[in-house]
Amino acid sequence: MEDREKETPPAEAVAERSTGKDVEAEPAIGGDVGETVDAATLKEQLAYLAAEFENFRKRVAREREAQAAFGNEMLLRSILPFLDNLERAMGQAKGSAEALLSGVRMTHDQFLLELRKYGLEQLPAQHGTFDPSLHEAIASVPSPGKPGGAILAEARKGYLLHGRLLRPVQVTVAAAPPEDGDGDATAGSAE
Repeated sequence: MEDREKETPPAEAVAERSTGKDVEAEPAIGGDVGETVDAATLKEQLAYLAAEFENFRKRVAREREAQAAFGNEMLLRSILPFLDNLERAMGQAKGSAEALLSGVRMTHDQFLLELRKYGLEQLPAQHGTFDPSLHEAIASVPSPGKPGGAILAEARKGYLLHGRLLRPVQVTVAAAPPEDGDGDATAGSAE
């Protein structure tokens, strides 16, 4: 709101100039002189407003460029510690595999925790039912004892961003059990 207050005085000053002392101070001696004064005032206002608009347009363009260049600065600053931890883990590769795996798991957990601060949530998929709005089926496998559409395995994790789907979970689902020989296929051939 302070920016609007700073920007409005020049426009008000122009309006005051046009309606204020310039028109009232000089009485119109004839129709032509009054019209000339009005035309000159209007031209001055137009030039002033055009310059103001051009400055505004340039300022907005600069702000957009800065937003595009530095818009992800906070996110990138929060990711840098993970890069440091991964570099440390790579430096420990000469040590035991268990220590390396432990370090990578800790970095993974820390990374997910930080991304949650930005609204990222993992979608759980194991042991659920296939939902086409959240899951992407990459395979359908017959599975005795499982109902059709039951999720058997997760191939790739899915994520929500502030409750909106960012990436669906890729899953393998149980195929619906085949129908018996008494089904529609035989009934159609009997007719």
